[in-house]
Amino acid sequence: MPVTKPIYKSMINFITEQLQQFAEKQGNKPRFNLDISLSALNLLSLLKGQSAADVPIFPTIYWQDKEQQETIACFGCIDERDSIPLPEDQARYFGGLAFQQHGQQWHDFPAVRFIRPALEFKRHKESLTLTCHFNGQNNIEETIALVKRLQKPLPINSVNNHIISRSDLPDQTQWAELVDLAIEYKALLPKVVLSRQTELICEQAVNHWDLLSCWQSANPNSFHFSFQFSEKHAFIGCSPERLFSRENNQLKTEALAGTVNRGRNDREDSILLQSLLSDKKIDRENYLVQEFIIANLKRLKAQVSCEEPHVMQLQHVQHLCVPINAALDADTSDADLLYKLHPTPAVGGSPKLPALQFINDKEPYLRGWYAGAVGYISKQKSDFSVAIRTALIAGDHIKLFAGAGIVTGSIASQEWQELDNKINTILNILSA
Repeated sequence: MPVTKPIYKSMINFITEQLQQFAEKQGNKPRFNLDISLSALNLLSLLKGQSAADVPIFPTIYWQDKEQQETIACFGCIDERDSIPLPEDQARYFGGLAFQQHGQQWHDFPAVRFIRPALEFKRHKESLTLTCHFNGQNNIEETIALVKRLQKPLPINSVNNHIISRSDLPDQTQWAELVDLAIEYKALLPKVVLSRQTELICEQAVNHWDLLSCWQSANPNSFHFSFQFSEKHAFIGCSPERLFSRENNQLKTEALAGTVNRGRNDREDSILLQSLLSDKKIDRENYLVQEFIIANLKRLKAQVSCEEPHVMQLQHVQHLCVPINAALDADTSDADLLYKLHPTPAVGGSPKLPALQFINDKEPYLRGWYAGAVGYISKQKSDFSVAIRTALIAGDHIKLFAGAGIVTGSIASQEWQELDNKINTILNILSA
């Protein structure tokens, strides 16, 4: 339920008073964050309210983890990095790494971009906390001014829009040629993940907060995120794949590779699920990802163990998933993990370098942050998703991205259908 204006105004006044009292104790440029407990608030509604302002706040970031333990909305920025930060004390940075060098459409999303927000609203279970970030350089007056710019939350609505046109890059003929070429390289390239960009033009400008909310409802057991650094583009995602989650020196990751459809009924669904667990092609595809992750964690002197495989079911597809746990060496940084684990063979291929070279040479578009790594870094905890099932939105244009692992035995028409299955949720939302 949206917050009414009087209640919201009193919340803004309360935050302002807390900041003024903090200034009296810590001075105008504190070196420590201020945490303020607040009443419940729908963070997507809060973000939507700001996007409708005459002068919107940028950057804005939304993050919800796969287990729905943390939901976060960020506004403004007190520090920006073009390299992976090593956070101290209470700092937390949000951002990501591109899959490959960005083109013009990825202008806001360079090779590496992390920001420390000015305001971070975090819902953990039933409690809501606003963290006002300070680093000894930004001042409280600027933070108060930013708080006063926050507009009243707006209700989340169903997506009232329609698709006018669609174009695929590569198209189906080009795709078949790429798949055949990848299979010809099988001696040097056991697996390569090829992808497609699908551009939709809609009747009217797309409200990405409404779209993300619908997507989130359709696939709740995924990461949900939005990164918007300017009014030009919003990059949103509903990704089932974890790159890694680190809490102190304990790490969780997973090999997520191998896909089949959902069935039309329970019996068909169960048969398809069993095929994921028994299909030799899928097992080989997933094993290449496991092998890569385990080998690279061991190079970082981690103690690694794997759990039993299980099937992750989404609205239109289901994936084979093998959870992997590790105890990290004390000297291992998040930068070490990101550079060793990203990109995995689940989005690139195996061996890594030949696969990435094939993608760079043969794919007819630049992936940018699609198939990259997005998430946050802090001293105690870091959480990253692989940026699959994503969309780049600019006005009435949406670009959707999907990939498929090509190995010996892959059939181009079946892999094309898999790409369609992976974007069907968004297509259905826009067609409703």
